[in-house]
Amino acid sequence: MTRSSRVAIAFRCADPQFASALNAENNLRTTVPRKTIQPRTQNLPHKQRGVALLMALLVVAIATLIAVRIFSISTTSIARTESQARLDDAMHLSKGMEDWAIVLLWRDAESGDGIDTRNDTWAATLPPLPVPGGLVAGKLEDLDGRFNLNSLVRNGARDPVAMARFARLLTALKIDPALADVAADWIDGDAQVQGQGAEDLEYLRADPPYRAANRAFVHISEMRKLKGVDDKIYARLAPEIAALPIATGFNVNTASVAGFMSLADGISEELAKRLWAQGRAQYRNITDVVDAITQAGVALDPASMQDLKVSSNFFIARADVKLGDREFRFYSLIERTPAGGRVRQRSQGAFF
Repeated sequence: MTRSSRVAIAFRCADPQFASALNAENNLRTTVPRKTIQPRTQNLPHKQRGVALLMALLVVAIATLIAVRIFSISTTSIARTESQARLDDAMHLSKGMEDWAIVLLWRDAESGDGIDTRNDTWAATLPPLPVPGGLVAGKLEDLDGRFNLNSLVRNGARDPVAMARFARLLTALKIDPALADVAADWIDGDAQVQGQGAEDLEYLRADPPYRAANRAFVHISEMRKLKGVDDKIYARLAPEIAALPIATGFNVNTASVAGFMSLADGISEELAKRLWAQGRAQYRNITDVVDAITQAGVALDPASMQDLKVSSNFFIARADVKLGDREFRFYSLIERTPAGGRVRQRSQGAFF
């Protein structure tokens, strides 16, 4: 008992009135209810649980998005790696086809009869052969039997024989022969328009603008840049032309019907088809060709025989590779040399 309690008891015992008042105050304290103050933090546990739940859902959602993104990136990376690996394998196989083509052409030159025709071994299509993971097939085509665009200009000047031959080829293909002037202007070294040609001023008006090359054709696809050449004209022209060194001749044994029509004025489509012999022409020399043309009543200018020959040096090797569900096509420009051969160009998808 504290000192104040003892003092209160003493006063109550000594003074009856004080004791009575003290008892009344105690009764009042016990009968009047006290107002209970609720703490403000009473409801916080429920709110905290809601916030915690939302945070957990948010974390799960973010983690899911991250996982999906990582999976997507991984899947794309794996697919890209697999695709690149197959492309690398296909390229190695195509280079194997190049080796096959060079050996085949070298053997033909060593043991052949000095002429190249579509009857030769090299002209046969290589059927699909099994390789690890797929198949590979191939084919060789002669390019010397096509018109060489780079023969249009020799020693800085237009070659009249080549210009006339190209104009006849265009006419046979139902293309405006004025394209011969345009092609010559594209590769000559000056900026002067000749005939119905075109130079920088024509091409600088294009969108985007560009200039004439003023150098030899590197690839026949440059013809797409020339004035007057659209997709339809290019599709007709591409199988008939090549971009080769200037000195490359024209092999009549592998020429097309249009190619025979380009040799001289007066060679009709009917005569050209006879000379073409269903694509199996086999002339031993140029004299045989001249005799066949003159016997048909067509006069030949001796100059028009320029660059004609019965053999070839340039070929295009095509490799068709299938690995799994993917297919690839490669082209290689091969030059046959006395030592065997070499690859001059490579492309994937299309040569034209």
